[in-house]
Amino acid sequence: MPSRVLLASVLMAVSVAAAAESPRLIYLPSSESGVDHGAIVRALGAQGFQVATVDSEGQDRLTYARRVAKEVRGLMAQGVPAGEISVVGAGSGSAVATLVSARVGDPGVNYVLLGQCDPILKSEYRFRMSGRVLGIHDAADSASHSCRPLWSESSKVSDRQELVLHSGYSATLFHAPREQWMAPLVQWSGGGRVTVGEGARVSQVEPRPRDN
Repeated sequence: MPSRVLLASVLMAVSVAAAAESPRLIYLPSSESGVDHGAIVRALGAQGFQVATVDSEGQDRLTYARRVAKEVRGLMAQGVPAGEISVVGAGSGSAVATLVSARVGDPGVNYVLLGQCDPILKSEYRFRMSGRVLGIHDAADSASHSCRPLWSESSKVSDRQELVLHSGYSATLFHAPREQWMAPLVQWSGGGRVTVGEGARVSQVEPRPRDN
């Protein structure tokens, strides 16, 4: 019996350790209708992430971003490496993820902006981003612009890349966990560069600049 108790304790310790080593992902959902948030969270979890969904709770954009930034800093205070933390903003959550990046100020945290990058945001809030930033949008989505103006002149942005997809889904691309954006997200959040596969249908991959 004691050996069984010991074995159970060891298995529990291994399970806890494995969970602690899983990369953390904070998902900031879109406020648009028709988004299958449950499926997206399950798909991200299946990729090995510990997923936390943080919604706006009716707060304004800046207050929302401050709350999420506090969550990120809290993870780092617990000993989670910055490179093991990803903040993913989809649709309306993309702008919030941008502001979180500016408030956290750590060059190692990963950020993924899924659509709705708007350069007007920078004139409204006057910020400088930080971290490793990946922007993805569909070429046919008129509400999405290039994310590059958002991270320009940001010395704490350690790496950046932009993908412009021809997915056929336009504005609904990020409404479900589709391979076109899930695969690049997983690559980026793992600390790597996004590679363009045969089926990716990527029209633009921004090179890694070092002058900003």
